[in-house]
Amino acid sequence: MELKGKRILIVDDEEDLCEILQYNLSNEGYQTEIAHSAEEALKRTLVNFDLILLDVMMGPMSGFKFADRLRKEMRLEIPIIFLTAKDTENDILTGFSLGADDYISKPF
Repeated sequence: MELKGKRILIVDDEEDLCEILQYNLSNEGYQTEIAHSAEEALKRTLVNFDLILLDVMMGPMSGFKFADRLRKEMRLEIPIIFLTAKDTENDILTGFSLGADDYISKPF
């Protein structure tokens, strides 16, 4: 899928990382928005996004719970890429079982 000019939602509680991702993606022509928690992301009109970059370790709702809600309750098929420090085989399998399209371990 060609993403140039598409909308990407970055969901991560690490403000510095969000700013770096937003800067680099914007420079490549993507429209980006940031949510610093899953709860903040849920307040947005998620169907307007073409991709979600999602951290796992956030509170109180984790990225895993957020992805599960997107897929099962909201039935949204927006591509999800997990960007997270949780990098065990079990974590990766959990991410994919929740509907992730890719799983990238931090640091990257």
